[in-house]
Amino acid sequence: MNNTILNKIIVDISDKTVEKAFKENSAENISGRIFPYSEDSYPFSDSLYVCDTPEGCDALIKKGYPVAALVHEGNRDADFSSVKYILEQPEDISLEDYDHIYRRICGLPVDIMETDRLIIRETMLEDLDRFYEIYEDPEVISFMEPLFPRDEEEAYQQNYIRNVYSLLGIGLWTVIRKEDDMIIGRMGIEYTTEEGNVELGFVVDAGARRQGYAYEACTAIIDYARTMNGVDRVTARVRHDNNVSQNLCRKLNMTPGRELNDGLVEWTLDL
Repeated sequence: MNNTILNKIIVDISDKTVEKAFKENSAENISGRIFPYSEDSYPFSDSLYVCDTPEGCDALIKKGYPVAALVHEGNRDADFSSVKYILEQPEDISLEDYDHIYRRICGLPVDIMETDRLIIRETMLEDLDRFYEIYEDPEVISFMEPLFPRDEEEAYQQNYIRNVYSLLGIGLWTVIRKEDDMIIGRMGIEYTTEEGNVELGFVVDAGARRQGYAYEACTAIIDYARTMNGVDRVTARVRHDNNVSQNLCRKLNMTPGRELNDGLVEWTLDL
């Protein structure tokens, strides 16, 4: 999915040899976006600032800029504890990587994938109003745990965005229908304690069921799991009396296996 919003990479690098190598070693679609920082320059929108000194990073952060630190042989012992992201070996960093770093520093959701009818992206706090509407459906509540009270749910989601999305790169995501920009559900994958396994989760709004959206989204998510290093199995926990979710698992070529607690059955797909 190509939906890059990053405009420029503004570099404030004290070692000019490193600055030159940074641009020369970056991919072609990145090098053209790299510009030197100047105190007199107008703040560029949609830009990531890269600096190689702790004091420089702190000054840029104080100005409200999204900042990543560049580590090289000349500053490897420097303290960049105030910076969220540390860069090294720019030749290995893609434009998508830079875009994700920029989004995460700015608190913007990362677009994960797109299908014919859907956009699947990371969740924002603004999505919660719609989630509460979806979770009012008795069918949802009968098979899933309810959301927390609003203040607790906001705190939970903030922590999830900060620690799960940022550190693991996967999680439960927001599913949006393209034709009307409507949030119709939550779906995604999470790591489990079993090596090589991710767990598929899904919930769809009552008004969007029986139209193939869950199958379309879950198929794309499983395809995404196939590209992940070290992942060779997708599982889903489904209540034994949840016929709709069981039918979806069958369509996804998952097979039922062991019985778990609380009437749950584990469905499995080997990748």
